[in-house]
Amino acid sequence: MALQKVFTQGYIHHLKNNIRIENYKANSFPYDESQTRSLMGIIHSDNLLSKLDPTPGGDYTTAIAIYEAFDNISPVYAQQDDLWVYLTHVDLFEYVKERWSLPSDLPDEDIVNHIEHHWFRDKFQFFRTTFAGFWWNVKLTVSPELDDKYELTKYLFKNTEFRTSSFGELPLIRYSEAMKGILKFVRDNESLFSTGFNAKARYMRHLFNILGGYKNLACLPSDYFYNVLDSKKEILKEIHEAKDVKAGASIFKE
Repeated sequence: MALQKVFTQGYIHHLKNNIRIENYKANSFPYDESQTRSLMGIIHSDNLLSKLDPTPGGDYTTAIAIYEAFDNISPVYAQQDDLWVYLTHVDLFEYVKERWSLPSDLPDEDIVNHIEHHWFRDKFQFFRTTFAGFWWNVKLTVSPELDDKYELTKYLFKNTEFRTSSFGELPLIRYSEAMKGILKFVRDNESLFSTGFNAKARYMRHLFNILGGYKNLACLPSDYFYNVLDSKKEILKEIHEAKDVKAGASIFKE
């Protein structure tokens, strides 16, 4: 069995600094094989591409496939980009082209920005980097103690804005206990989130940002996050759109 290959860091910088739009329109990306190395202990998955769903509604399926293919890499290594950028350009190039196809009606500068965002490390939020984001979404929510270990992962993927924007830029989601506590509350209160989901997610983001100002949230168990939200249930019932979330209001007090 062949080992998984990755790009060297120098080559990643070279590719990003010399983006040629025509290369991203090709059937396969032209790259320099001499600028790759083998990832020790990680076996290359020959059929990974066939397990991915390039439709917007297929992100959950894709995330599970990515995580299971690389479930033995360490969280420390998963924060690097050499594997993820290799996947977007080589093994899973076809998927990325279909899932985030190049816009045809924009100037070249905007197309280059589109390529940087989807084929390389996201300059603003690493957790939104293609494939890295999917891997972390599953890593932080997988719960072997549940009958369905991906139950909470499914709830995370029910709303794209919640996953990528509402909580996508919040450092708190890097902590598994925080994510699990929040998602368990969403799971147990589905009717509460049947309307105004994004506005409620915005409120939760602001709430935990404020609490994080004087509490070390990274050290707290999932029950803490669940109980905080449970104590705010009546407030959440009154939030239906963004204007209902008022910064500095008493609704953010613990």
